[in-house]
Amino acid sequence: MPGGRNSTRREGIQLPVPLALLLALLAGGGLAVQSRLNSQLGIVLQDSVGAALVSFGTGFAAVVLYALVRPKVRAKLRAVPELLRRRVYPRWYLLAGVVGALYVFAQAATVGPIGLSLFTIAIVTGQMASGLLMDRLGIGAGRQIAVSKARITGAVFAFLAAILAASAHFGSSAAVGPLLWFMLIPLVSGLLQSVQQGVLGQIGTAHGSPVISTLLNFGVGTVALLAVWVVQAVIIRQADLLTGQWWLYLGGPLGTMILAAATACVASTGVLLMTLTVIGGQLIGALAVDIFWPSAGSVVGPETLLGIGLTGAGLLIAARAGRSRSPRRAN
Repeated sequence: MPGGRNSTRREGIQLPVPLALLLALLAGGGLAVQSRLNSQLGIVLQDSVGAALVSFGTGFAAVVLYALVRPKVRAKLRAVPELLRRRVYPRWYLLAGVVGALYVFAQAATVGPIGLSLFTIAIVTGQMASGLLMDRLGIGAGRQIAVSKARITGAVFAFLAAILAASAHFGSSAAVGPLLWFMLIPLVSGLLQSVQQGVLGQIGTAHGSPVISTLLNFGVGTVALLAVWVVQAVIIRQADLLTGQWWLYLGGPLGTMILAAATACVASTGVLLMTLTVIGGQLIGALAVDIFWPSAGSVVGPETLLGIGLTGAGLLIAARAGRSRSPRRAN
């Protein structure tokens, strides 16, 4: 997700598990819709950086409004400067917001040319690969987790899925080079997201609230995108972020709603099941969007369907390894 999934504390009401799973599934589908909205906004504005800025900026505004109307969150917000001064966590952790900004830029810049299904597979492949490294280093979990054969198998499945799904686009040799470049952006974004999620988890713990880590994430990402957009506007002399298609501006607020839904679900389902359900919803939603609201690069064929299936299989293999390991490491 653009804001990162933060589950350091299981805050909020307990939902019945079936309802929580349905909500997580819908959140994943919402991520697919958000990606298409941001992509279409980039196309209409002819400015991928501007589209990412609008999405992240409106998301930041939504989180700020939420924080201001919650007394407990306001109190924790007032304590932020003091905690930053005391350096309770490394300052570079705040750069996690740049990773979120890269994710939204990847949506705006690459969903159109390669289609949402391939974009999502590339993101998930990067997440699974980097998740192995983050667990091994103990970032996020607070302890080192050995790399199991099952998790490596799951990551390999996801990598093969990305190759298979991409093969449907290889209509000519001339198209291979641009396609690989377009796939590289979401792949790198996915690789960095595991770092982002681990860092946001530690920031949330330090501040005692996932809302604060989310607000800092959106704030830093918005500043980074604004800086890039201003430089771009000066160079190309184009600074128009307005369009009459108002619904294209809903990507940012939708992202904050997705994050809130995931936070509400995790208390009932646990982190692993919530994450799997959200990603499952994202894969299904990406396929549906490519069918019913296709972009220029959308290709839905046997390779795409098999690629999504392989990605799901890889996730399940990795999840099974995580479940079998957790009881032995409960202490």
